[in-house]
Amino acid sequence: MNEYQTPSDIYIGKLLNNRYLIRDLLGAGGMGRVYLAEDVTKNCMLVAVKMLSLSIGNTQLAERFGREIFIGAQLGKKSSHITRVLTYGITNEKIPFYVMEYLRGRTLKQILKIENLTLSRFIEISQQICLGLDCAHKGVTLNGKIYPIVHRDIKPENIFIHNDGQRTEIVKILDFGIAKFLTESGGITMTEAFIGSLPYSSPEHMQGKKILDERSDIYCLGLLMFEMLTGKHPFHTTSHSFSTWCRLHCIQAPPTFEEVNPSVQIPQELQQLVMRCLAKDVNDRPQNVSDILENLAKIKTQIQENSIQNSGELQLDSHVKLAPLTSISEKECWQKHWPKNKPLASICFPHLLHTTKGNIPTLWAMLPEAEILKLKNKTHTNEFISKMDYPMLLWITMLYDDESGLIRWLSYYLDIKDIREEKILRNLSGIGYYHLLLFTHENPHKCSHVLTFLLTAKQRQYLSDIINSSRNSHKINSSKQAKNILRIEYEKFKKEVNKKLNINSKKLPNFFNSWADKLLDIFKSS
Repeated sequence: MNEYQTPSDIYIGKLLNNRYLIRDLLGAGGMGRVYLAEDVTKNCMLVAVKMLSLSIGNTQLAERFGREIFIGAQLGKKSSHITRVLTYGITNEKIPFYVMEYLRGRTLKQILKIENLTLSRFIEISQQICLGLDCAHKGVTLNGKIYPIVHRDIKPENIFIHNDGQRTEIVKILDFGIAKFLTESGGITMTEAFIGSLPYSSPEHMQGKKILDERSDIYCLGLLMFEMLTGKHPFHTTSHSFSTWCRLHCIQAPPTFEEVNPSVQIPQELQQLVMRCLAKDVNDRPQNVSDILENLAKIKTQIQENSIQNSGELQLDSHVKLAPLTSISEKECWQKHWPKNKPLASICFPHLLHTTKGNIPTLWAMLPEAEILKLKNKTHTNEFISKMDYPMLLWITMLYDDESGLIRWLSYYLDIKDIREEKILRNLSGIGYYHLLLFTHENPHKCSHVLTFLLTAKQRQYLSDIINSSRNSHKINSSKQAKNILRIEYEKFKKEVNKKLNINSKKLPNFFNSWADKLLDIFKSS
């Protein structure tokens, strides 16, 4: 019997609203219970059903439950890092419930109890949490207005690491039950008694400040990041009193990482970022989640560069190693030969390379040797374009020499309906980098140069969203029509890039950082 199941549980084995067959009790909390169920109208697809503990006669509880449904329904559509609410209803006993996606995996709390996180996994999980929070902070639409959402209960129990059978883990933020809408004045008006988790509450939350904003979630994220890195909460106490935790959050300076866990080795930049999040004064913290994402991306790149220079493995502790280094797979790329079934011409194509460190996405291209020599150490960037009319994506890699003005566009259309090409995209999203293998016309058979491209957190999320949405795609556009649509967008992109380069080529790197984000936002909203 499930540990939560009791003889008084009348719903197990019952058919809810003639559609959801309740199979088991997954968990129980102060607000309600969560059941495993089968959707009998959709080939017994597994779903989770959350049921309120009390009837809708309890107005305050019902309002909180309704707010959780509303927020989950909107945000779950916008971000794959927030649990999606599918539908809702009321039982014959007047008990409200809602149906959400069923997640397979463990909470972060369960994971931290039994294992330490590597630096690479820490960054990956943190980036995905930030993407979910960023979506919430950007808000939901209510009565024609956009209201940002503050979660107020970011803690290990509410971070779920979902694994749907693929290699890639997807981080999901759970439980928006005590989340609040930001008012037009920029914060939450606190009109109720303290609600939250004492170990994971911001100083302003503990003090009952009338205004809370997204920086309150950032403090809680700092607590979470500290615990992920050290295995321990920054403030240790056996007390469960409000006054003790209020003193710790509001007055007590957080300890150093070494004081909590002397065995960990954490980059200084990462320590500084976490400590900024833990600042008592909201003005001393990162002002938004985008700032944290940007810092995490820089830290990740720096770690990878240091790893390549040292040709070794960075460790979080003596027992845990980082994910495969790009330098190892790069060495294997140098040994590759141009495929016999490909013409000796200026073409490019993707290939999932099987290495000793696993499958690595690669792009192979053949160019004149003189061009490669000009382009190999110059400006490089990548982009992905999809219009969702057909499950197809355009993968773009650009090489640019600012001295001669030489630009090389390498592009390939990936059909997500093709199992092989979908697998390449999944690896791109999961690993977060790819190798470009360059071959020369003059000596075409052996690899001449290898370049490594890192994907931003937004790009990885974008790829993940496209793959997930393609499962439910019923568009009638043909592959040929999809290519024509993407080709038009591709030409617009190239035209805009050329225009910007001609205006001021010296600002190319900054331009691409801003343009890529703008382009991504445009296509995600279309």
